[in-house]
Amino acid sequence: MRRAVAILVAFVAVAFVTVAAQAESRGEQVFKQKCAMCHMVKGKGGGAIGPELTKIGARLKGNALKAQLENPRKKNPSSAMPSFATLPKAEMDALLGYLKTLK
Repeated sequence: MRRAVAILVAFVAVAFVTVAAQAESRGEQVFKQKCAMCHMVKGKGGGAIGPELTKIGARLKGNALKAQLENPRKKNPSSAMPSFATLPKAEMDALLGYLKTLK
């Protein structure tokens, strides 16, 4: 019985890690499609227009990060960054998940 429980726990742990890695990967894909032409992460990306985002997850937490994506001109009225308020929920969640890992 203990062995079955240990195997089940190990399976759940592997599944959780796999799902988390897939979410981060999807978020990174969204970043490359929507953000990398203006921003850099770890020295990669267009980066000439927007700030470097390698440590954005340490600077902005959940709600502040989402607010910045949805209304970038609220904090900086002269920002050239477009609003991502209409980004589909799944893409927004994936992007936020990825950006939160950047610390």
